[in-house]
Amino acid sequence: MWTPRLVAALAGAACAASAGAPPKPHIVLALADDYGWNDIGYHQNAVNSANPLGKVTTNAVVPTPTLDALAAEGVKLENFYVQTTCTPTRGTLMTGRYPSHTGLGPLVIRPYNPYGMPLGEVFLPELLKESGYSTHLIGKWHLGVCDERLTPTYRGFDSFLGILNGAGDFFSHKSRGYLDLRNGTAADAFPPALTAHGNQYATDMYAEEARRLILQYPDASVPMFLYFSMQTVHTPLQVPQRYIDLHTGSVPHTTGPGRQRLKKAGMISYMDEAIGRVVDGLKEKGMWEDTVFLFFSDNGGPIQGEGSNYPLRGGKKTNWEGGIRVPAFIKGTDSALAPLPRNVTSMALMHSSDWLPTFVEGVAGGSTARCQSLDGHNQWAALQGTANTTRTSIVHAMPAAGA
Repeated sequence: MWTPRLVAALAGAACAASAGAPPKPHIVLALADDYGWNDIGYHQNAVNSANPLGKVTTNAVVPTPTLDALAAEGVKLENFYVQTTCTPTRGTLMTGRYPSHTGLGPLVIRPYNPYGMPLGEVFLPELLKESGYSTHLIGKWHLGVCDERLTPTYRGFDSFLGILNGAGDFFSHKSRGYLDLRNGTAADAFPPALTAHGNQYATDMYAEEARRLILQYPDASVPMFLYFSMQTVHTPLQVPQRYIDLHTGSVPHTTGPGRQRLKKAGMISYMDEAIGRVVDGLKEKGMWEDTVFLFFSDNGGPIQGEGSNYPLRGGKKTNWEGGIRVPAFIKGTDSALAPLPRNVTSMALMHSSDWLPTFVEGVAGGSTARCQSLDGHNQWAALQGTANTTRTSIVHAMPAAGA
């Protein structure tokens, strides 16, 4: 078992404040990868905005007890949209701007592409640092790898453990034959490869490191931003056998090399459990009551990858609802720092670009003045239920040149 130490960077980052509640809430953003509308428990065979009559949507339910319980403590976002694929959505999240303005989309960055998110774009963690936050990324990046200036610790993160590309083997951590697992804290160096990983399953590694980061956090009075960017349930469909066994007999083992729904179900169960481990760490550390927790998927489930978006049409890489309307919810703090209504559903129109102004202005009380013109809207008042959303439209995707 490997034992990296991201938290060492925190000691220098944390200011000399007395222990206790932070002046601003911690923010934990859990991002799933290729997770479909009908893959989350509370949407399956249940009344929701896409299934108002509560008709049967699957004959093979995949339970997600952790996600269901967290959603019930917060606001289910039933009219929430993203882009059609990984890179463009992650770009909107980090910049608050559409791909048509940043130039990063509608296609994803490949390992051999000589570009990334333009250096003139201001990133969410940069702005949160200006408001006193420590900032940490665990998991998938996918916003540029060809130049070290495009990598996470150059773009505002104090620490990074994960993969820089869009996908990789969950055990060997290789992408196109090359090791892509990296662990770094230096703001002026390409994050070095982590070779001593022991073939630990990626989702387990990320959850373990998130718990370590939280439990060894040196000063809980310093607000933390944790971007828990899982590469699951993206292909390749890989998961330890015991999680496949959970669904044997209840989920059909469909045909297709590496595309079995049974494996996808196992990955969903592992993801649900991993998020529970992170939440348990926050509770053990005494940080949970002061934490805003957000969960969503970067795009709809890929139909060819055994994702389920039913009854929405289409999937990943399409502009149909199944490709761009995803499971999402947000939970406010249990304390008075940033509470939100509990066990409610919001039909306010929202988009992944909204999180930058919402977190920076609405939650952290910071400024977005140095950003280029934002496409995102501060949705905090709409989430609180004290105002209507100011968003009236969304630009889903712009066609590639010549299309």
